Amino acid sequence: MTQPILWNDFRPGASLGEITQPFDDSLASAWRGIFGTGDAGTPAEGAGIAIAMMMRGYLGVVTPRPPGNVHARQRFMLEAVPRQGEAIRTVVACLSKEMKRERRYVDLDVRGTGEGGRSIYKGILTLVWAA
Repeated sequence: MTQPILWNDFRPGASLGEITQPFDDSLASAWRGIFGTGDAGTPAEGAGIAIAMMMRGYLGVVTPRPPGNVHARQRFMLEAVPRQGEAIRTVVACLSKEMKRERRYVDLDVRGTGEGGRSIYKGILTLVWAA
């Protein structure tokens, strides 16, 4: 097993990696299984799925994580709704890290782009890193 990513491993300005995920029927079906079919195929559904894709991107890139991390805050800006069948590329980078009240905070920049480099979302995740 690979060692977990530690707070000391984060370097502000450095890319942590990327992952490409399709907005496919299985993702849409899973979403509808949770939230129902009322918004099926609408921009509202696409916006919600974009948030899920951002989080899946973070989880797929920043791994393995030590147990005990806390998702403290999230900022999200939707720039375009992903299209059904579109591959979304998510890139995660370290924005900053600091000690506050004896806790290790890290800010991650998470950006998603679609076909032709079209910007889908930008997010900043603030985490309290356990180790």
